[in-house]
Amino acid sequence: MMLTGTLHTFIQYFRTFADAHPSVKFFMFGSVEKGMAFARSLPDFDYPFLWLEEPVIVTQDNDAAHVNDRFRVGVSVLQIAPLDDNEAQIDAYALGLQIVTDLQHKLRKDRKKGLIHTDLLGQRKEPISQLWADGHYGFRLEFEFDMNINANVY
Repeated sequence: MMLTGTLHTFIQYFRTFADAHPSVKFFMFGSVEKGMAFARSLPDFDYPFLWLEEPVIVTQDNDAAHVNDRFRVGVSVLQIAPLDDNEAQIDAYALGLQIVTDLQHKLRKDRKKGLIHTDLLGQRKEPISQLWADGHYGFRLEFEFDMNINANVY
């Protein structure tokens, strides 16, 4: 049965992934404006961390009693590395890429189970821009993620 499309369910899905992943040390949900300083100010903060951005939600209706909310979202995995250590930076990028690829694996498995709907085709993985990430390295995964809202609209 497909997960019910609430914001709490959405966040919990990714928090559960982060908590279960052996490399992820911290999870955060929020806007980019919330910023790195906020995350680093929390007592349990550690690297690498998974940052789930606020989604844009678009409702999908197939006119046959099946209504989903499509969450358009980005997930970033960030790690810090010395600015003068290129190998450490490459390792940080590689770890970020591996974690977002592991997330894609979970999305695919859960799609096959019928818990969610997502399409791996067209999911975008991009390196974290050094312009906004304050010396952090990693990858961002951008994708769409559907959950059912029939219980909320009928």
